[in-house]
Amino acid sequence: MSLMYRFVLSMWVQRRVDEAYVLYQVEMNRITQAEGETILSTPQNPLPEA
Repeated sequence: MSLMYRFVLSMWVQRRVDEAYVLYQVEMNRITQAEGETILSTPQNPLPEA
């Protein structure tokens, strides 16, 4: 598990990045395909109520 994986996962959970960003990190070989799939299958924090 790389440092970049942990960073992108954290940003994903906090809703600071979208699916396109995660897939771009896979495309740039910063995280593996399996790591990207794991991140995208991880639930995100709920949106704050307005």
